Amino acid sequence: MNPDEQETARIEARLLAIGEAQVREIKAREAAQKRKGPWNFDAPAKAPRRWMLSRKYQISVLLVVAYTVIGMVLGLSLAQQFMWFGEVAYGPLAWLLFLGLLPVFAAMWFIAMRVEHAREPRARSWAERWLLVYPALVVLSACMVSTAPWGWAALLGWTFGSDARAEVQVASVEQRHARRGCNHTATFELQGATSFRICLHRRLEGAMPPAGGTVEVSGRLSWLGLYVEQVHGR
Repeated sequence: MNPDEQETARIEARLLAIGEAQVREIKAREAAQKRKGPWNFDAPAKAPRRWMLSRKYQISVLLVVAYTVIGMVLGLSLAQQFMWFGEVAYGPLAWLLFLGLLPVFAAMWFIAMRVEHAREPRARSWAERWLLVYPALVVLSACMVSTAPWGWAALLGWTFGSDARAEVQVASVEQRHARRGCNHTATFELQGATSFRICLHRRLEGAMPPAGGTVEVSGRLSWLGLYVEQVHGR
């Protein structure tokens, strides 16, 4: 055997040894995966692939996300001074919607986080992923969707309302305090039944009467409710 043939034989033997070592490593991984069982949530997929929703589902998801985010932003801004007539009726439905959405978002976020882990196995630890991030995302998503109607009702009430004044009864007045956002609120009763908490910051003219008294408010009134622009105190 000449030197060239000897060198070729050595290379072929080395490649064969490398191939056998890779096969043994793959078999060892498969055996370890079988020992861990089906409840190993952090095990990456055997063959990670690009996972995407079809176009029609992508549009539906984007619409739900836009509805939810915009409704949440409106709720944090406009809803603080809106007396929504449907709030009492929607309150119990909001809780039922929240509870009903929990398993839906639980399944959705489970799939999404499994896909994320298949792409980046070391992005988060098991405890951080499944004990902190996962339950927080499920609860927050259900809460945002179920409370979004408050913000949309306030926007529609302000948009389609007309100028009006109304007399309301003061149920309680919160003392001024230092905090971000609204630092002075009061609870009003409209027609002796429904209670609404309104932000008085930059909306109160004069002195606020004590609980049990009456005060006049002005704003935009529609079939959805009354958007309070000014509270006329004493």
